[in-house]
Amino acid sequence: MIFFGCTYYPWSALEKFPILQKAVLVNPLVYASEGLRGTMVPQFSHLPLPAVLGGLVFFNVALLALGLNKFHGKSVT
Repeated sequence: MIFFGCTYYPWSALEKFPILQKAVLVNPLVYASEGLRGTMVPQFSHLPLPAVLGGLVFFNVALLALGLNKFHGKSVT
């Protein structure tokens, strides 16, 4: 998960591999590492800030809903 989370390299480094570049976007770590990279070193290329914020909000809501659903299912039955 860390290797494909764009932790060791920027997301733009995957331009030569367009399928992989799109596939890694299902990993929430991509948005966290790109957001941190964008705030710390803005002169390097990274995902746009609205995409980072959108991805982080989406994954937070989706994983919270999934966790609450699983918790409710185990606690009620």
